[in-house]
Amino acid sequence: MRRRQGLGFWLALGWIGLILLAALLADLLPFARYDETLAGPPQSGPSAAHPFGTDGLGRDVLSRVVYGARVSLGVGIGAVLLGLGIGAPLGILAGYRRKAADAVIMAVNDVAQAFPALVFALAVVAFAGANLRNVLIVLGVLGVPSWVRLIRGATLTFAEREFVLAARVLGTRDRRILWREIVPNVAVPAASYAFIGMAVVVVAEGSLAFLGLSVQAPTPTWGGLINEGRTLMETAPHVVLAPSIAMFLTVLSFNLVGDRLRSLTDVRESGLEPVRQAAPALPATTHPVRDVLLQVEDLRTHFVTPRGLVKAVDGVSFTLERGRTLAIVGESGSGKSMLIRSILGLLPGTSVRGGNVYLAGDDLTSYTAAEMRSVLGPRLGTVFQDPMTALNPVRTIGTQVMEPLRVHMSLTRRQARAEAAKLLASVGIPDPVRILRRYPHQLSGGMRQRVTIAMALSCRPDVLFADEPTTALDVTIQDQVLRLLHRQREERDMAVVLVSHDLSVVARWADEVIVMYAGKVVERGPAAEVFARPRMPYTEALLQAAPRLTDPVHHRLRVIPGRPPDLVDLPEGCAFRARCAYADERCEREAPPLFEDGHDRRRYACWHPRTQAQDGTAAAPSSDVTDVAEGAESGGR
Repeated sequence: MRRRQGLGFWLALGWIGLILLAALLADLLPFARYDETLAGPPQSGPSAAHPFGTDGLGRDVLSRVVYGARVSLGVGIGAVLLGLGIGAPLGILAGYRRKAADAVIMAVNDVAQAFPALVFALAVVAFAGANLRNVLIVLGVLGVPSWVRLIRGATLTFAEREFVLAARVLGTRDRRILWREIVPNVAVPAASYAFIGMAVVVVAEGSLAFLGLSVQAPTPTWGGLINEGRTLMETAPHVVLAPSIAMFLTVLSFNLVGDRLRSLTDVRESGLEPVRQAAPALPATTHPVRDVLLQVEDLRTHFVTPRGLVKAVDGVSFTLERGRTLAIVGESGSGKSMLIRSILGLLPGTSVRGGNVYLAGDDLTSYTAAEMRSVLGPRLGTVFQDPMTALNPVRTIGTQVMEPLRVHMSLTRRQARAEAAKLLASVGIPDPVRILRRYPHQLSGGMRQRVTIAMALSCRPDVLFADEPTTALDVTIQDQVLRLLHRQREERDMAVVLVSHDLSVVARWADEVIVMYAGKVVERGPAAEVFARPRMPYTEALLQAAPRLTDPVHHRLRVIPGRPPDLVDLPEGCAFRARCAYADERCEREAPPLFEDGHDRRRYACWHPRTQAQDGTAAAPSSDVTDVAEGAESGGR
């Protein structure tokens, strides 16, 4: 964690701890009392007896700064706790109950947030007097609207998560759901905001003290010390600098700690920003460019992490012709989706990419981010896994479908709207003109996926990347979406790269298959051949793990023993050897290259490839997948 947070975080945390400790132990420290006049010569500079010097009355400035921390930090912590104590229950209630409770609470909250804060502070001080308690109450109450809005937003995020819905299905009471499911998750962003809130309160208290609206003399506060010392700026600037520096470092530390805690809990990061090289790129190897639509040669994508270098994609090569479908399969974490993002250049800034990607002979790996924007859409289209997160919930369907048409094809608004309606009709959406006015939440999952396909096809790309496009859809809708992709491929004469974990889908719709494991290609070849006669034991294990309709009721599912290797610390030799029943000493010593079988255009990375004689019934893929593969081989595609 220390490497992840950085030195600045720990220095800030150390300063906060130091200033808190000094404030708590002020009475025990060997300083002169903050109210002891003539403790030294008036307006004297820093010395051994008075490290921060003395003020106009000869009082020790260091002592006054330390005692002032008691008020400033006490108000900061107390006001945050008060605001949290009032705002958190209201925010949770509004976010969880919704409807009338949400409407009433947020209406009152908006009114409170619009009320001038300074007017409120002046009214309270004028009515009740300027003292520590009143200042704490004023700043705490002023922070309630922000807490309500923050906690409500966090509660809305978690209230519809699957684990909350599961608790409701089990009949759990709302009170228990709030305490066991919602509050622990909401507490994480609340803790981050608390540090930032303390920084705001410390500055606000200092401002009130500077105006004479906070704790009155002789009790010191940082803002009051700055106000008292401003008349001595020319003769004794240290009187102002000492509390100013203490306040600056404290506020900076609170902000830094809060911001770093927020970055730890930020799960909304998409990872789809244009690639920014954080380290020198991996060396690119030279390969002849073939006369194909898409050619990937020795593509590598590594990520710099606190634990080390993660080899997410490690030396992947393939070619794809127009009018063909290439499927990429493998377990979760094998590198399928990251391979797609590496080709598209949609990688986070901590990545390092090597190798080459050629699109009709053009080397995309040499393109800048601006040049890639002219490729993404017109030449490369993408359908992502979750259509709900792929569509902006606050923009209409028409606005989102029209956007690539206006950006890449320079159509007018009227032309783009007419073309968008045609696109929706081409993907099987009824009444497209009406759908253009709808929002994503008003459509079903299958309809949303059709919209994302229409957006991906809007600029007539040469290659369509479909990253698990049927996940979370029911079987009927899955078939409709896959038939749609296949029909569009035929009509538009484009190529399709299909990422899927569903082997039956791949067997039916793919022309060629790539099997990935630990970031590498371990088998590649025609789909019918790979499914009928797998050569790599990993492919064989994947096929055997597929459920069979002929299995008896309550039959134990077949699984691949063990788990995928750690990509930061890959084992020597074959990465699959720890889970392979055929591994031997050579597999431990040497990593197998990608052998080529010229007979059926197969490639496989294994020292002990499976053959039909060796496999027998044990290595045969499931009957359901075999039937589909045979149908595809005989012209089903």
